[in-house]
Amino acid sequence: MFQQLFQQLKDLFEDKDKTKDLQQCGDSVYALFESARLDVLSRKENCNEKINALIDYCNETILLYPFKDVPDHWRRMLIDTGLLKTMAQLERCKDVQSLIWDLDTCSIVSGAPERYEIVTDILEQLQRHHYKDNKDDDMSLASKDDVWMDIKYPIKSMAPPTFEWFLAHCNQDLPEPIVIKGLVNHWPAIERWKSTRYLLSVASARVVPVEIGSSYTDSEWRQEMMQFSDFMKKYILTETDGKVAYLAQHDLFYQIPQLKRDMIVPDYCYIEPKLNEFYTQRPKDVIKNAWFGPKGTVSPLHHDPYHNLLVQVVGSKYLRLYSPDQTHLLYPRQGLMSNTSKVDIDHVDHEQFPSFKDAHYVECILREGEVLYIPVSLFLKKRGFIHLVFNVAKMVALCEIIRD
Repeated sequence: MFQQLFQQLKDLFEDKDKTKDLQQCGDSVYALFESARLDVLSRKENCNEKINALIDYCNETILLYPFKDVPDHWRRMLIDTGLLKTMAQLERCKDVQSLIWDLDTCSIVSGAPERYEIVTDILEQLQRHHYKDNKDDDMSLASKDDVWMDIKYPIKSMAPPTFEWFLAHCNQDLPEPIVIKGLVNHWPAIERWKSTRYLLSVASARVVPVEIGSSYTDSEWRQEMMQFSDFMKKYILTETDGKVAYLAQHDLFYQIPQLKRDMIVPDYCYIEPKLNEFYTQRPKDVIKNAWFGPKGTVSPLHHDPYHNLLVQVVGSKYLRLYSPDQTHLLYPRQGLMSNTSKVDIDHVDHEQFPSFKDAHYVECILREGEVLYIPVSLFLKKRGFIHLVFNVAKMVALCEIIRD
């Protein structure tokens, strides 16, 4: 396998025309890349010094930009240098975990422009090779203790409506949230994602961005890259004495296509709701995000700029939602976090936020296989286990697995 992957990368880098666009990074940077490319192709030893210097410089340069504004040539330079490093290590290094870590990290940061197929193929082969020698006992993530709460103001539930009905519903001035039952019963994910063996077989050595802390409003909240297997063992499969980590707001399906094949984006995600004061811009494509965390993970009261579909894949989740017409009672923050309320619903300071008690809401416990439609700009509070979120081209969809 290692020789096959080496040859695959050799075929890519022997064609200088496939990397000449990297000259946009500047003469000195391109000259260093070319020197590293020729060293790796000629199988010289000690290539890593040049390669690591390039990777560090690319990362530092990318951090100078808002992520959406990073020039493509710098993203390409990072992933191509990451592939050079993989090629240099393949013949000598049998530490597959290290190979995956280095390439996966470059791929996550860069997005792997123009290299997605080859990067995905290499990482899938390395992951299969890694897992066959590291099989773990299977454990079920299915809920052992279901969430039970008194629901005073329940969200309406229904069987899957027609496409036309759903579009008309979304186009109301203030559409209500809906729990849709029976929409994703056919998803392989509903059963497969309960198995730790299955999840580890496709992702054990893969690198994922994890949020450490129960909520992004906490002062000690931070983000960290870690192996999926480490995340599972440390935060999902063992008691953590109150420490919480969350795999959140990450397109896991782009990174790991095997998981994407376990689900189908609902047709509702392709509608085109009309624009209004709350919904001012449609996303260019379906946005798919995965949330995966232990019992006790909490999202603060916040709203999103898109319509959403939240799919509960494993476990159950309590959600409370406030209509946009209640915003004046929710004390939104200022600045970059203006989509988030100042109120901690679990510990409300009624002296500081006296009007909050007058805000009307609806709520539900979303269970495995159920889908919640969340209208645009609806304030949302949630707690639970593994879920997945799809931001759709015309709407957003979400999907979640939360362990109770």
